[in-house]
Amino acid sequence: MGRAERRKYKRLPVKLHLSCRKVGSTPEEFHTGCTVNVSPGGMFFETAAGSFKPGNLLPGNLLRVELSIQPTVGLLEVGGRISGFAKVLRTFNVDDSLLSAKYGVAVEFCQSPKLST
Repeated sequence: MGRAERRKYKRLPVKLHLSCRKVGSTPEEFHTGCTVNVSPGGMFFETAAGSFKPGNLLPGNLLRVELSIQPTVGLLEVGGRISGFAKVLRTFNVDDSLLSAKYGVAVEFCQSPKLST
């Protein structure tokens, strides 16, 4: 018997490029990554940025996030950006190889992100 789903929103497996930075850091201290899944309540993304190594970024830290949306016929003809603030829920190692480290980050949106074209 499977576990009951406790999430409020369904997650969609969407790959979007993102940039983010910890609230309080300088604008130059931004990092990049790629979403694995997104919902109206939050998202999970992966990044190679060492700042997201478990212990460096703590649950409860706030991030300013910006997702890049590619133009899509019939959906968003000119593309755009979704931006907002998100609270870190957890971070963990996705890939621990010596050649490349990858970290997973789960966040909850503090409010609905805004779309700009």
